[in-house]
Amino acid sequence: MVVIGGGYIGLEMGSVYQRLGAKVTVVEFMDNIVPTMDGEIRRQFQRSLQKQGITFKLGTKVNSARREGDKVVLEVEPAKGGAKETIEVDVVLVSAGRRPFTQNLGLENVGIATDKRGRIEVDDHFRTKVPSIYAIGDVIPGPMLAHKAEEDGVAAVEIISGKPGHVNYNTVPSIVYTHPEVASVGLTEEEAKAKGLEIKTGKFSFMANSRARANQDSEGMCKR
Repeated sequence: MVVIGGGYIGLEMGSVYQRLGAKVTVVEFMDNIVPTMDGEIRRQFQRSLQKQGITFKLGTKVNSARREGDKVVLEVEPAKGGAKETIEVDVVLVSAGRRPFTQNLGLENVGIATDKRGRIEVDDHFRTKVPSIYAIGDVIPGPMLAHKAEEDGVAAVEIISGKPGHVNYNTVPSIVYTHPEVASVGLTEEEAKAKGLEIKTGKFSFMANSRARANQDSEGMCKR
């Protein structure tokens, strides 16, 4: 099985099929899986998935896919140029990003603007270019997460009712539902440094956690 896309969903689905007995290869255009993840955590995460048997082809683009009998043949090559190769598999799962479903809703008929990815443009108060219409959640820019959409909705209702409403997106948590799971909240080390912030990082290995050791599940760490 080949999973095209090394983001959250591709890794979640790929890791499930790997545990069910499939041989999974993840093909990712970028040089890293989950590029928004903290670099140190990401590297340990990838090593963990590799130990489970998942193979990664990073910095690789898919040129074509064709059926040959009951197989699928993919033609891939390095994203920066290089020799092409073919991969023959039983199943291909395409997980190369999500887009909001905003086409054919007639938004243009009422003057609501969308960007090139189909996301509705809003101001800091979730108001579209039509003052009486607001938008929240997956159809506006930002992470497409249910709990983020919920906070958007609360803030939008507060604003509509004349109260102050605000969502601090730096405090919206995210998680990759693989095994082991990876959860994060706030800025990564790389993002903090890019903002010019003076930071100190700390780490705690689960190897030193008694419950983790008792559960024989001591892989991983906390980083702050």
